Amino acid sequence: MSRPIKFVRRFCRILGRIDMERFSSAFHFIYAIITFALENNTAFNSLFKNKNKLAVIHFIRMQVDCCLEVYACLLYRDKAKFFKFFKDGKPINKLTIGKQQLTSSYLCGELDRKHPGIAEIYKEGCKWIHPNTVLYRYVILLALPDDVSYTGYKGKEYSEDKEELKHIYKDMLLVNQILYKLLKELVEPYKHRHPVSPIVVKPIKTRRKIGIGFYE
Repeated sequence: MSRPIKFVRRFCRILGRIDMERFSSAFHFIYAIITFALENNTAFNSLFKNKNKLAVIHFIRMQVDCCLEVYACLLYRDKAKFFKFFKDGKPINKLTIGKQQLTSSYLCGELDRKHPGIAEIYKEGCKWIHPNTVLYRYVILLALPDDVSYTGYKGKEYSEDKEELKHIYKDMLLVNQILYKLLKELVEPYKHRHPVSPIVVKPIKTRRKIGIGFYE
């Protein structure tokens, strides 16, 4: 079985680099994205351990959504407007660059130029979230003998769960790596000018599973 996907320390290091006093809007946006991403990873790891393929793929799609949100922020010049949009709960696809709306399909296509493969992962995730023939094949599979090959994740033929789970895990790991790179790029303008006493951000245990502590 693969090791649990953990990006807690890496994501926390990103938060610790931000000058919270000067760039509170940027901090809260990045903090929200990271919190959501860490919760996704926690759920993914739990479901993956139990080999719940049907549900675990949903969290890959949700993690891609985090990537698209961060990438949209990187593309949009008026960061103050973007952060306010996000804070007010308005859909990002209502923002435009020229005449181009920042839709998921547009962002996914553009991001795929920098990180090939993420568009395919996103499209596959959509298939598993919405009821369609993919779910029908999954249900039929439950009635088949264990030694029969089947069509599974990304339309590939599998002879055993272990092989399919390996591909699912690999994609979730890749999406986390992409998100980490995007966040590192986004945080650059908001770093402390003089990191003499940087804020140390550490994960802490809470009843909500994910907690982050700030230390001088």
